[in-house]
Amino acid sequence: MAESEKKWYVLRSVSGKENKVKEYLESEIKKTDLGKYVSQVLIPTEKTYTVRNGKKVMKERAYLPGYV
Repeated sequence: MAESEKKWYVLRSVSGKENKVKEYLESEIKKTDLGKYVSQVLIPTEKTYTVRNGKKVMKERAYLPGYV
């Protein structure tokens, strides 16, 4: 399948379990040899910075919770 023939799909998941869903999808893609049909699985995230105890802390949080 050519790269231009691939399409985007959005999956709903339980909020907070996006990483587990991503890991599961990637393992199933490897097991069933579907890598030629799926180029990547991603979770939309954003980096946020907060100050805790006088230090700047970077935290990555889901931009769209519940979606993969």
